[in-house]
Amino acid sequence: MRHYLLLLPMLCLLSVAHAADADITAEAIAVHPSAGISSENQPESAEQRLLRGAFYYHYLTNNYQQALVSLDRMQKAYGQGGTVAEVTVMKAAILLALGLEDDADALFADTEAYGTEASADAWFHLARRWQAKSEWEKSERCIRRALQLDSGAAGSANALNAAYREEAKFILVASLAEQDRMHDANDVLVTMSQDGIWSGYARYNQMLSLMRLHAVSRDLEKLIEEATYYLPDTYEGHSLKDRILLVAGIYALDAGKYRQAEAYLRQISLDSAFTAPGLLQYGWSLVDQWKYEEAMQPWRILQQRFSEFHPAVIESVLAVPHALELLNATTQSLKTYEFVEQRLLGMLDTLREQNARPQISAWLNEWENQQQGQSWGWQRVNLGDMPDGALSRTLQDLLDDRDFNQMTSALHDLNSMMNDVRRQQQDLKLWQEVLQHRQQKLTGLNADKKLQRLEQRQAELTRDVLALQQRLQAEDKKVFAFASVADQQNVDHLAAVVPRIEFLQRLNTPTRDLGIYKERWRRSRGLQLWRIYEEKPDRQWQAQKNYWQLQGVTSALLEQLENTRTALTWADSSWQGFPQRVAQQQRLLEQQEKRLQQLHEQQREQIIAHVSRHMTELDVRITDYLAQARLSIARLYDDSLQQQVAGGEAEGKNE
Repeated sequence: MRHYLLLLPMLCLLSVAHAADADITAEAIAVHPSAGISSENQPESAEQRLLRGAFYYHYLTNNYQQALVSLDRMQKAYGQGGTVAEVTVMKAAILLALGLEDDADALFADTEAYGTEASADAWFHLARRWQAKSEWEKSERCIRRALQLDSGAAGSANALNAAYREEAKFILVASLAEQDRMHDANDVLVTMSQDGIWSGYARYNQMLSLMRLHAVSRDLEKLIEEATYYLPDTYEGHSLKDRILLVAGIYALDAGKYRQAEAYLRQISLDSAFTAPGLLQYGWSLVDQWKYEEAMQPWRILQQRFSEFHPAVIESVLAVPHALELLNATTQSLKTYEFVEQRLLGMLDTLREQNARPQISAWLNEWENQQQGQSWGWQRVNLGDMPDGALSRTLQDLLDDRDFNQMTSALHDLNSMMNDVRRQQQDLKLWQEVLQHRQQKLTGLNADKKLQRLEQRQAELTRDVLALQQRLQAEDKKVFAFASVADQQNVDHLAAVVPRIEFLQRLNTPTRDLGIYKERWRRSRGLQLWRIYEEKPDRQWQAQKNYWQLQGVTSALLEQLENTRTALTWADSSWQGFPQRVAQQQRLLEQQEKRLQQLHEQQREQIIAHVSRHMTELDVRITDYLAQARLSIARLYDDSLQQQVAGGEAEGKNE
């Protein structure tokens, strides 16, 4: 019953072997040093540092297309000298990230053949990519160059980023361990920080290598003890500790060291991804030591904390009555087997009800709707999990399957491409509507006549501006230049007084003195002239400024008319062939959409068939467990019947 879980160490190996290819955080980008690629005699300029930083930003944020563009700009800024190796190494890393392994391998071979050296960071990134592809020998060669450059250029611009040093040593240890070169891996491991997470990953990979080689148990036990003791007190550290303990416990069980396996499995926490298989294997380790009552406790905890369709739970359901039977609790074992039979029957009914095309299709639709906004291909950062629900709980063993995840990723990519095509079709449709609207509007606008009237109006405004300019020039020659309306009225009043004074002067008598009136008139005239002359500069400046503004508006109107005339001239010619090109592009997009729709439907059918096949296999497995339960029930009944028959025969003989 428990043999299928023996594959778990291999799964753990595959997952942790790629731990170096973890997501790059903003902190890693922020601490990236100025790993210069210019010569020592020619320091980097500000432009070169900016372009290099832009390249690494795009690379570390998985924007590989923009990274290639930035890499080309960076090479042009630095020139050919000193950048060939750096550009070649980083381009190889980008090609590996895009899945172009053959092209990346060719670039890598050229770099090694020329013997040129890039920066330590460039070799580190390439080593990380080779490790993600399980190319351990190439990963080792790259990371050794990075560490060699770092040791030879400590403190300089070419030194390895401080945030990468421990990870670089881990990559070297993992590469050596995968090549079963344990002594070399040990030499690197002793140089790492003892309590770092990367040293924990390194010890884990080394532990797996020792298990493959069937090394001396003392060395393996010592390594396991060190690996669990020095891990940091973080979530990642706790998860790695549980993984190490689970793999070590399963290995000890296979080796027949049941007490040691119990000691390892007992330490697994109850809140990690390894809790369920840990509880299952912990129970089996107790059964192998004849501790049947104690073995049932972790299995009951397992059944309470996890879904009934969890692979470990399914196995533990049948393991509990088996342990009771080993305890010779026949009656209790029989009742438990009968309970297990009913439980398995209920699970089969649920499974067969869920194994229907409409339910699986609706489940996929819900997942696709949750992924809206995600890009496709290498631009996709991360896909969301399957929607929570009964079907996801039933298929939880399938959700970790690599083939299934690749199929769902391809389904998402096809869906995203269809959405992109539909958006382009919508854009073209909007272009057509705008084009038709503009054509209709321009046709009904009678633009030529309106433009002619506007040109006439603009010519009149120009003449008015010229007349205003002449008035300003004539105003400057007047005595009362730039007088206001009130000032002009006062001047007119003073001028009207002069005839009256002259008339009184003709009628003058010896008793009438007109000097007072003349003096008052002269005083008023002087005050008026003084005030007008005092305010003349401001009024002249304001009038001139208003004239300039009017002249600027007139010039802008003239420019707008010229632009409008040009637009009208070119409008008809610019439409020539454009509707036809839009229509042709729409037909191409319709063909692409149909093709993508077909591929999308084929991919959905493939996933539905894969899910249905998995549920059928699960049905067979549960049916097999059900058969075992029924056989056990029949066997217990048969044993009881045989005992009763034997007891009756014995009583008959005694009588």
